[in-house]
Amino acid sequence: MSVYYLGTLMGCLVGGWVGDKIGRVRTIAFGAAWAIFGAALQCSAQNHIWMIFARLINGWGTGVLNAIVPVWATETADHTSRGSFIAIEFTLNIFGVVVAYWLEFGLSFIDNGESPIRWRFPIAFQILPLMVLFGICWFFPESPRWLAKVGRDEEARYILKRLRGSEGEDAVRAEAEYQDIKNIVIHERQTARSNSYFSMLFGIGSGKLHTGRRVQLVIWLQIMQEWVGIAGVTVYAPTIFRIAGFASEKSQ
Repeated sequence: MSVYYLGTLMGCLVGGWVGDKIGRVRTIAFGAAWAIFGAALQCSAQNHIWMIFARLINGWGTGVLNAIVPVWATETADHTSRGSFIAIEFTLNIFGVVVAYWLEFGLSFIDNGESPIRWRFPIAFQILPLMVLFGICWFFPESPRWLAKVGRDEEARYILKRLRGSEGEDAVRAEAEYQDIKNIVIHERQTARSNSYFSMLFGIGSGKLHTGRRVQLVIWLQIMQEWVGIAGVTVYAPTIFRIAGFASEKSQ
């Protein structure tokens, strides 16, 4: 089971780098395609080695999506709605876990729970929303921040006006946001050597931006979140309830 999270970690590290190279939208498509490939391998696994590597591949794709989707959401959303976007994303994440549990519970009644479809179908089911994501992401607006970063300024301006409005105060606000983005891009180019993962982790060359503090804060918040045991409960809830004395049906 843990090899999936190892793949997710690797995918998260790669996802940010890929997102800077080819853009946010194409990285979302890449992550979705990779996850579909991993899910297909999982649901067709014939032995434990096959399953281990399939989970590693599937986790890689999930990690890419976990890394790039929040970035794309925050870079396209207005500053007043960014929190809502991230909250919706992780709410849907947990909703997916709920759907998986209920699918497995319903399938447990087939052949007294001994049929391979009990675990193959829930794994394969994730391919459906991934295919939908892969199909519709091409209609998403590209990140104005990324477009400005690669020198596609007119496209960045156009998308900001489409997202914020192109008339009156909305147009003024869109232009002001574009100028803020350009200033940040210029600053990033001046400090390009300090944008590596290692430099960001320890705040090397970040000056008064205190990048190291921010990165460390985010990392340790995530670690402390896992220390409360939520991942163990999410993954092994039926087993935990069974050990606690619940009947097999109720534990599921």
